[in-house]
Amino acid sequence: MTIEEAACASQPECRECVQSCPVDILEREAGERVARVIDENVDECILCDLCVVRCPVEAVTVTKLYAAG
Repeated sequence: MTIEEAACASQPECRECVQSCPVDILEREAGERVARVIDENVDECILCDLCVVRCPVEAVTVTKLYAAG
């Protein structure tokens, strides 16, 4: 998972990705310039893409390492 910092920073009050994540992989504290991935939680990602869909500036990318099949 990656967050494109310039795009994210363009929405200083936004927390859409953080609020949409059902497994708390993302955080953005008050005053932080961009959201960030919580490294110790990243293995919990369920690849739901809710963070991608909810981001108003398309700053979030989820990389799926394996094809469904």
